[in-house]
Amino acid sequence: MLSKLLVTLIGLVCLVYGSARTLQLSLFALKQGTFGVVEAFSLFSGIVLISSGALLTLSIPTSLRVRFKRARLKEKTNYVYGFGSTLAIGIGATLGSPLFVLIPENIVQYEFVSLGALVLATALSVFMAKVYSDMYITSKQENLGALGGPSFTKVACGTRSMRYFVSRVSMWIANTALAAYSKLVLIIFEVEFFPPILRYYGVNGILEQSVVYGLAILLIAWAVVSALYEKRLLKAIGRLQIVSTAALILILVYESVLLGDKGDWNLSGLFNIHLQTNWISSLVIDTGYLYILFFGFQEIQALERDTLENSSIPLISWVKKGYKMEKTKYLGVSMIASVVIAAIINILYALAVYSVHPALNALEEAQIPALYLAKTLLGVNHELLMAIAFLLATFTTFVPSYLAASRHLAALGEDGFLPQTIGSYSWLFTLIWIILLAFGPQDFLVNITDIMVLISLGFITLSGIWLRKHGFFMLDRRDLLPLFVGLSCFVAGGSVFFIDPKVTVFGALTIILMYFVYDAFELGTFGVSLFLAFLNALTLVSSFSIPKGVYPATPLDILGFNVYYSVPPHLTQPLLALAITALLGNAFVDTALLKTQHKKL
Repeated sequence: MLSKLLVTLIGLVCLVYGSARTLQLSLFALKQGTFGVVEAFSLFSGIVLISSGALLTLSIPTSLRVRFKRARLKEKTNYVYGFGSTLAIGIGATLGSPLFVLIPENIVQYEFVSLGALVLATALSVFMAKVYSDMYITSKQENLGALGGPSFTKVACGTRSMRYFVSRVSMWIANTALAAYSKLVLIIFEVEFFPPILRYYGVNGILEQSVVYGLAILLIAWAVVSALYEKRLLKAIGRLQIVSTAALILILVYESVLLGDKGDWNLSGLFNIHLQTNWISSLVIDTGYLYILFFGFQEIQALERDTLENSSIPLISWVKKGYKMEKTKYLGVSMIASVVIAAIINILYALAVYSVHPALNALEEAQIPALYLAKTLLGVNHELLMAIAFLLATFTTFVPSYLAASRHLAALGEDGFLPQTIGSYSWLFTLIWIILLAFGPQDFLVNITDIMVLISLGFITLSGIWLRKHGFFMLDRRDLLPLFVGLSCFVAGGSVFFIDPKVTVFGALTIILMYFVYDAFELGTFGVSLFLAFLNALTLVSSFSIPKGVYPATPLDILGFNVYYSVPPHLTQPLLALAITALLGNAFVDTALLKTQHKKL
């Protein structure tokens, strides 16, 4: 017991120091725009200490753990989601806050290429939804699991497959980054846009601050409560999503029509293809960049266990009394329909923005271009309406992406890739990473979401071939669509390199790290401890030949408040040495205990 408490204390110190050091370095690098070898090594050292600290902290005895586990309830037999609910969730998860930032800048800058990228991303998503639907039907017929997209890779390749591990982790990273992006733009909105709107309508002083902070706290609180009591709140989550999505669609269509009328739907210049530029390669690159606007449809598959076996369909069931569609059909229809509806709204708004021909530099200077356009061209009342739409979009994106990320991390725990404790506290670990990532730049979060989700979806869609258990040279006509979509995902993901090479390198290094982590997990907890001990030792030895990164006190800006703090760099080496000792000691103590238990048996 004493050794476990000591190891846990060391883990907490490593975790806190590593997190603080990493955050300070990230903020400094973003502010100064410098990121050399010293900064890269300091960041790597911080990540190593965070990983080691997390593992050591989890060794605390069960009797002393604070009970923050996800509420476990008995499985319900009264499933609550039907076609309408799943469609609303798919549209809501797709029509997110990125629409308000990415589309105005992209359509003005890239014109025809941007419009083509929206159409191409729509087609790719529709094909992908069709592959999802086909794989689900196959899985259902063979009584196999089908919870979320990576489950198809799990069924096709096995639980211990590297392909499954990469698809699940990549999807967790993508959803975590998307949730962080939603949180980041929400903070920007609440600090820069919302207070002036409130003051325009006479809301000042304490009341103004209460509204601003209240909205931020409400969003985070609802996400946490939803993660903890997801089963109990299924019906409430579904109803809120339906109402929020319906309101969001109405506002976006209304504002798009008004904005287009303001510009007389003048699309002159949109279809001028510049022959001197390679617009085909630009089209592929822009499709990869804009794909963040379309992958929300796959959240529907994660709800499979909570959906009705048969559901009525609006309009059709009203005309044809008693008509119902079975789950294997309406889930696929709702995924495809959510992509098409969201695409229509995205393209309509893009054309409306282009018709008023705004100045590109003005859009680039505006933190949230959609709100800037509404205020400048339509007035403050319409800015308020778009602000409401923005809040709804943030809500309908943040909550599903956070819940999905939490489920993906929990699934890794259930499959034995992570300690069960991480699976039980997946909501907390995911929330912590969302908060940390939210301090990063917007472009980084957009690009890392794109590349990681495309990697994951590439493996998932190729599972449509692997699921049928035949070799590459035995492909038939049914395999052509998943093969085309899977390869397209990898091509679109790789094209992000031409937008931000650093993000692509980060994605490649993440895949390599996944491979090493996967091999370590195959050895169990003992293997993970040895792997991290080796990584700490390598980092410690390297640290003697690389200068220590010394950074000034860094301002941490949270909703307008600057908190200055500095992390001493000279503690890195002692903590790395301490982590090595604790990891090896804890591993051998666990081994000795297991041997003792086996002898007693």
